[in-house]
Amino acid sequence: MKRFLKWSLLALSATFTTNGALAQDASSTEVFPIGKAPEVQPGQTYAKEVFGDWELLCVKTAEGPEPCEIGQLILDGNSNPIADVRIFPLPPGNAAIAGATFINPLGVALASGMIFGVDDKETKQYPYQFCTSVGCIARVGFTPLELQALRKGENGKMTFRMMNSGDQQVTVNVSLKGFATGYAELTRLRLQAAKLTP
Repeated sequence: MKRFLKWSLLALSATFTTNGALAQDASSTEVFPIGKAPEVQPGQTYAKEVFGDWELLCVKTAEGPEPCEIGQLILDGNSNPIADVRIFPLPPGNAAIAGATFINPLGVALASGMIFGVDDKETKQYPYQFCTSVGCIARVGFTPLELQALRKGENGKMTFRMMNSGDQQVTVNVSLKGFATGYAELTRLRLQAAKLTP
């Protein structure tokens, strides 16, 4: 048994010695790959660029223009996601020139809707359309004046009520740092895609 253990240890030592010699002869990337970022596959959403607190989010396509929007994931004081905001231009001919999707946590008081405004400007109430496993969704349309307020503002304020909390409201700050630049780039990409579309 002792002899077997001795030979096993010698064999293991020889293996390390041989591998060490190979590592010295070959480049480290061949013997110890450092890996690379996973490739984005068609149909997957990825962050194309970051503008302050906003990300330019696009869906990878096999060919042709990629649909994009700008978004921000909002965390609470414990670094848990509490809201998600996505904003995108709307086609001409609508009263609203930009659309948004707000996702709030499950358990919100649906009848109370969601209230949103920028800085100290007028707030508006918006209904929830539906809930999924990730949260409850409100769709919002922004008029030209409201979009201008988003571009020039510092913070958006989102307010909602949770069920079984009485009149207690939850107010979440939506940082507008980088919004104007991000939305300008999003608009540029949309116009570019429109020119490429037959």
